Amino acid sequence: MLKRLLLGVLKGTLIGAAIGAGLHFGLGWTAATGLLAYLLAMGAGATAGLLGGKPPWRQDTWIESVLKAVAGLGVGALLYWVTSTWAAFELPFALPDVAAGTPWTSVPLLVSTAVALVFGTLVELDNTDDANTTTAARGGKAKPTTKARVAPREVVDVEDAEVVSSTKQRER
Repeated sequence: MLKRLLLGVLKGTLIGAAIGAGLHFGLGWTAATGLLAYLLAMGAGATAGLLGGKPPWRQDTWIESVLKAVAGLGVGALLYWVTSTWAAFELPFALPDVAAGTPWTSVPLLVSTAVALVFGTLVELDNTDDANTTTAARGGKAKPTTKARVAPREVVDVEDAEVVSSTKQRER
């Protein structure tokens, strides 16, 4: 559990920081308010949902990744609304091209990192192996799953085969 928590924090931070750094330093967007801020948070949540947990390029996981990305859109918007409404404190320090005293919820570098960190951690905590889910929930070690076997064929004795073939020859 702790491993998944730390992995989720790391993935979410890297994803959000990459998005925020691309906008802040690459495009020069040092402030995002209103609709742009919501879209930024929704994009960070969707990207964290898409890349967090099981990767979409693994076999049979792309549908799960798309659903997590869609959920990330809503969670990103919700997180931005909550933080901009009740937790929009002013920065006590200056960032490149951002003055001290600016609300942190209007800085793309910080908002995208915070949203992706929270949602990426939630997605990673939810990521469990399907075969080990019930055993891990009980606190036991996971047993390797065995594949279903087909019933073995009946052994045909050579003498029986001769009898069958001689019977078929008589019928002809």
